[in-house]
Amino acid sequence: MTPILSARAVTKTFAVGRQGWRRKTIQAVDAVDLHVHEGETLAIVGESGSGKSTLARILLGLSAPTCGDVLFRGQITTALTRHDRHVFRREIQPVFQDPAASLNPRMRIETTLAHVFLRHRLATPQTLRAITIKQLEAVGLVPGDHYLGRYPHELSGGQQQRVAIARALAVQPKLLIADEPLSSLDMSVQARVLDLLIELRRRFHLGLVLISHDLNVVETIADRVAVMYLGKIVETGATAEVMRSPRHAYTRTLLNARLIADPRLARRRRTEEGG
Repeated sequence: MTPILSARAVTKTFAVGRQGWRRKTIQAVDAVDLHVHEGETLAIVGESGSGKSTLARILLGLSAPTCGDVLFRGQITTALTRHDRHVFRREIQPVFQDPAASLNPRMRIETTLAHVFLRHRLATPQTLRAITIKQLEAVGLVPGDHYLGRYPHELSGGQQQRVAIARALAVQPKLLIADEPLSSLDMSVQARVLDLLIELRRRFHLGLVLISHDLNVVETIADRVAVMYLGKIVETGATAEVMRSPRHAYTRTLLNARLIADPRLARRRRTEEGG
């Protein structure tokens, strides 16, 4: 079965100044290969600066790779026809880390969603309000009409992220690429938004590429995990297998660094590490 989205030897190099007559560069993404199928959740994990967000932007088509290719349903995205590029834009949708920054502060929530529905001809002026309310309620903002007239700054962080997710889902995508969608939220709100993502994935058979540094979140939601270190994918596999038997030293370091809520398990881990 052809993956819905793939990266093939994707590399991204940035110029960071000059050293004498030579241009200094860094490789934020280094020859990355990965794929994700419809309905699958792939988590890309690693510490800050490992290249995860740069890779996410490349997968979304927001940044061009220096070399390598992104493929949509087996076709190189730079070679897509105008129609196929439109399909790509609809089927692959982003959810960003900071929902406040991704929402227009001058637009009411109703206008933000209405713009998407009308642009893609998914509603008529007569049905627009009802569809917008239904969309808000699908992400847990109930009653939906209570939120239509609000501006983003009048919502909590969790509510803003739900609106951002509602906007992404408005075009009925097949895959969400979510770049640290929980990191700007309080812990209690994170749990509720995570539950929402799990429910939406089940209800709509929605694929998800989750960029995260939180292995506890990854373990809860992901089918497969790819571990990224210094721009490279150093390990990939089924989530349970990687969590139980990591092969790469960096993966073991990430696992050892994560917080464990159960104090008995935490003490056991310290004992096993010789602490």
